[in-house]
This record gives sequence, structure tokens and C-alpha cells, in this order.
Amino acid sequence: VASQYRLRTRFPKAVEAEAEKHHAPGGAERRGRLDLRDQLAFTIDPEDARDHDDALTVGRAGEGRWEVGIHIADVSHYVPAGSALDHEAELRGTSVYLPGGVVPMLPERLSADLCSLRPDCDRLVLSVLVVLDGHGGLHGVRFEEAVIRSRHRLHYGEVQEALEGRASLPAQLQEAIEAVMTLARALRARRRKVGALDLEVPEVKVWVDEQGRPLRIERRAHLESHELIEEFMLLANRCVGGEGARRSSGLLYRVHDAPAALKLAHLERMLRALGLPSPGDLSDPARALQSVLRVPLDPARRRLLHRLVLRSLARARYHARDSGHFGLATREYCHFTSPIRRYPDLHN
Repeated sequence: VASQYRLRTRFPKAVEAEAEKHHAPGGAERRGRLDLRDQLAFTIDPEDARDHDDALTVGRAGEGRWEVGIHIADVSHYVPAGSALDHEAELRGTSVYLPGGVVPMLPERLSADLCSLRPDCDRLVLSVLVVLDGHGGLHGVRFEEAVIRSRHRLHYGEVQEALEGRASLPAQLQEAIEAVMTLARALRARRRKVGALDLEVPEVKVWVDEQGRPLRIERRAHLESHELIEEFMLLANRCVGGEGARRSSGLLYRVHDAPAALKLAHLERMLRALGLPSPGDLSDPARALQSVLRVPLDPARRRLLHRLVLRSLARARYHARDSGHFGLATREYCHFTSPIRRYPDLHN
């Protein structure tokens, strides 16, 4: 794959040299930043995650309100604009994840170490601090350059077990997980209410041996713990996008056009032919597709329905001008939360 698509698998010496010059943040790097190292910060990722872009904190902010910190690795501190690291990251565009390995956007000194929010390590972050009520209403947001120290590296499976009462976490961590899950459910309900699509397309994991030969392929279950992180990443992206629009700061927006009428007509014919629920009146495409996606079906038919709806949608793209995001039913949306592995996030 790397050969076929001519992926840049080796870093130039100048890039490696720049990366090696950096070290763990000390007093000089922390100066002027909001110190959040005393807060209970945690990451939640796939069990085999190689880097950790984001962490969460949560605390009470008055009666019926919580302040949630969405902390994103401050990659720009180590990759200044115009540097050799920046030029190489722009050429690569993204990290490329392959079965059994990854072609990273940044050298491992940064991607797997200094920019990864590893437990018990001081890490520099850009923090989006939001105040939410129990219904997911946003009552305030501020942005800070900060330093955190993650206390726990969690994976989705163990968080799901803790939420279902099948496993236990330390009391303070359990309370924090339950609090952010309650808020995530409220945020998700609000997005659905305004017309966001709720697509479930299971992730497929390929296991390979040391020579890259496939051993097995498994479908990974979609867990509610995935939605916990997803909702706060979406919220952070919307908050940053809104702030960027107010400042006219030259963000790259993630835009998603409404589906073409011809594709929707083809989707309706396909669903009818397969005996699946069809949208019917397409005068309001978002509502029509939303209603179809809510129909209860057995797992196999549900997967097929969701995949067909996904194929009928336009492909999301990056653009300097915001034209809205159909699938999320929002405007002023950008990518900000994965600067280790996506160049648009680093740019923003």
C-alpha cells in the first residue's frame, strides 16, 4: 500500500533533527499557561491506540451545571509554521493507519511521545473549557493554553463495562465518567433534534502477522462509550469553528453538502427493492433520512441500511469558506481535535 500510493515512509534528516531537539515540558514551557495538573484528566481511546490527541476533565460549575475541559495536544508548540516539521506534515497530510502499523504524519518523538497525552506525564494542551447544563445547553466557553497530567489511559471497552456496572473504576474516576456520559447523551439528543444524522457504520479491524499476511477480520461493536468521546470532540470543533468565524481567522472548515436529488432518488429505489424502510417525502432530506435511520431493524439489515444511506451522501471536504455541514446539521464546523494525525487540525 505504501508503495502503491507513494507514501512518505521516511522522514528527512532535518525533520528528525528538529523533532529530537524537543524535550518534555519544564518550567519555561509551562510559564504563562493555565496549570490544570491537579485536575483528574483521562483519555479514552481504542485499546490499540498509538497516540492520544485528547483528554477530558469535568467538575461542578454551580447548581445543575458542569465545566468540561476538552484538552487537545498542543502540537503547534512543537511544530511552528514554516519549520521543516511543518512542511513535512503538510506534504503528508495525515497519518496513514494500516493493519499492523502506521505511517505517521509526525516523527515518533512527537506523535508517540511529547504530543501524546500519556498518563503521569506533563503535557502541553490547547483547552476548550465549556459550561453545560444537564440538558446539554452551552452556557459558556473559553479557550486556554494549558498544561495537564493525564491520570488514566482508558479504552472504550473498559469504560463501557464501567457504565454498565460490569466493572468498577476508582470512585472519583467512575463519578467523572458517569458525569460526562450523562452530558454526552444530552448533547447527542440536542443534535438529533436539530436534524443531525445518526449513522452507525461499524469499524472493521484486520489482524495481520509479522509479514503483513491477514490472520482474521473482525467487526468491532459500536459502543456508547464511543459516543461519549465523539460528542465532546464535535462540541470542541463547533466551538473553535465559531470562534474562528468571529475572528475571521482563516480556518479550514469541514463542509458537507446536502445530498444530490438524483442520489436520493436512487437510494429510495434501492431501499424499496431490498425491502428496507424508504424515506418517502424527500422535500426535507435531513428529516427524511433521520426517520429512516431510526426504524428498528435486526443488526444485519440495520448495517445495510446505514451503509446505503452513507453512500448516498456527498463526501465531506475542507474549504476556506464555511458552507455548513449537512450530516451534523450545523455551521462553523472545523477539525481541531486530532492535530497529531491530521494537518487541517494542526493548521487550525
